[in-house]
Amino acid sequence: MKKQKTAYPRVQLDGKWYVIIAEDEFRALTQPRNPSSKNDALHVMNISDQRLADRLLERRQEAELTQKDLARLAGIRVETLNRIEKGRTTPDFKTIRKLVIAINKYKKTE
Repeated sequence: MKKQKTAYPRVQLDGKWYVIIAEDEFRALTQPRNPSSKNDALHVMNISDQRLADRLLERRQEAELTQKDLARLAGIRVETLNRIEKGRTTPDFKTIRKLVIAINKYKKTE
């Protein structure tokens, strides 16, 4: 039996490609093999969320944008951006895309 290829949407951020998968598939992939393992899905996801928050903050600061400016350029609320950068909320793909596009456009106009 041939293994069926599954196409997933991809996005490139800072020259690195990421694959977008359904959350239930992600959770299945990150389930621990050993239930007593500390590397459960929640732990893995929290590390990923914090990395995203840190990277977004870093890119915003490199572009010399305030939270207010980036939020305005991306069309999101400044409170939302603040929660994302503090790791208090995980943005959906649409919001991440808005933020990346806004930073990239701003950098090109400098």
